[in-house]
Amino acid sequence: MNPNLLKQLAIVVKQGSLSRACEQLFITQPTLTRSIQQIETKVGAPVLTRTRYGVVPTEIGARLAQIGERILAESEHGEEVIRQWHSGYQSEFTIGIDPLWEFATFREMTAHLLREKRHVFHLRTGSAALQIQLLQEGKLDFLLAPAHLSVSQSSLERELLFRDRSGVFVGKRSTLFGSKQPVSLDILAQQNWMIAGASAGFLDGQGELAGPQAARMAFTGSIRSVLHLLDTTDMLVRLPARLTLMTGELAREQLIDVEGKPGPRRDIALWSRSENGERPENFGVRELVREIVSRLDRESDTFGLDLSSSH
Repeated sequence: MNPNLLKQLAIVVKQGSLSRACEQLFITQPTLTRSIQQIETKVGAPVLTRTRYGVVPTEIGARLAQIGERILAESEHGEEVIRQWHSGYQSEFTIGIDPLWEFATFREMTAHLLREKRHVFHLRTGSAALQIQLLQEGKLDFLLAPAHLSVSQSSLERELLFRDRSGVFVGKRSTLFGSKQPVSLDILAQQNWMIAGASAGFLDGQGELAGPQAARMAFTGSIRSVLHLLDTTDMLVRLPARLTLMTGELAREQLIDVEGKPGPRRDIALWSRSENGERPENFGVRELVREIVSRLDRESDTFGLDLSSSH
């Protein structure tokens, strides 16, 4: 089947309208209608159903539209690869990044990566659980994410590069703001909590300090909203303490001590697929990322946190 037909079908399904799809494709509606008819002739069944709100795909139409979406994405990527080649770049690397890491270190990361003249970098943020899966599927070359995860890690290698611990942060309107003494678990259980990193695959329970009351909000892959609530409400949350303070968005007084042991480790690791370790170009980029992250670990403020290797 002509892949252009599947691309056109994908755009129709995405737009939900033949007329809007024509606008995006810069073709007339009779031309687009003929394309859809060609697909339906090949299939022997309708691929679109008309409704009062536009068009929706049939079951086979939806499956073909998904293939068309992938063809569109690969076509666009192919055009970008050609531009990269003409610009003198040797290759492209896709690096997954934890949202909090990206927010706290974007200045240093982007500055160092831009100095590398041989490669193009695609930085992708998202939850650790999702990005681990993308790494295993070969859709990422490297991943900077928490080192201690309960998600599947088969065929992956990790290298711990940045030390951190989980800490409890309180909103500026909380009565616990600026507490000088460790706060008991009983008091913590009475507070208003939110959860950051919901469904992200952390080994330690995110809500174990919150008591029986359900968290009022939960976020996965989001950090701006969490920081906003800490600035404007009395809510509490557990976050990687060092990275959170490195954002400069919160006051040191918002990180409180909790009775008992220090918070669990939230180190950042460089994840990669074992099968790619021997490729020379991968080795060079791995060394580049390792140096960036290791330097941040050495030179960034520890804010008085206990970052010893004990757990």
